[in-house]
Amino acid sequence: MPNLLAKTSNWKFILPAFLAFVFCIYLFQNGEAKMSAIAGEKTPLIDVRENYDLAEINDFFGKIKEEGRAIHAFTTGVVDMIFPFAYGILFILLSAYFLKKITSPDSKWLYLSLVPILLMIVDFIENTNTLNLLETYPNLTVEMVDSAAQVTSVKSMLTSISMLLPIVLGLIWGVKWFRGRA
Repeated sequence: MPNLLAKTSNWKFILPAFLAFVFCIYLFQNGEAKMSAIAGEKTPLIDVRENYDLAEINDFFGKIKEEGRAIHAFTTGVVDMIFPFAYGILFILLSAYFLKKITSPDSKWLYLSLVPILLMIVDFIENTNTLNLLETYPNLTVEMVDSAAQVTSVKSMLTSISMLLPIVLGLIWGVKWFRGRA
């Protein structure tokens, strides 16, 4: 596995992952803008919220009406099922790129770059929960929403870790590179 990570953590693989990431972000913003137009106010997707409860979800689903719920279902069921692959591969390859520069291409430390896989798994669980909420509305229960909110909170924490990993590794590599030049 470290050899595969070392071989694929280059710009030939990172650039397409980045472009897929940006395209998905564009699609999310487009879906959110359509839902906001329906609601008459800014309405973020469920999975970008930090926390939520039954009253908030009922209010949100009511504001975006059936048309907005269909947009949310498409965004979650299609775009957000592709998105974990885009950001997961991007974060993994960026982390592996910096790890191989900091250590060596055959280092066991390259396994650290696989941390975003956990985020990807949790994101798929969250997507399933969101689709279930959309499908079950207006018959939502406190337990359903609380369970989905907990998964969203875990995803938020894992997102921070997965995004910080390549940033921190990039800074470490930059310091190491600068010291080598000085």
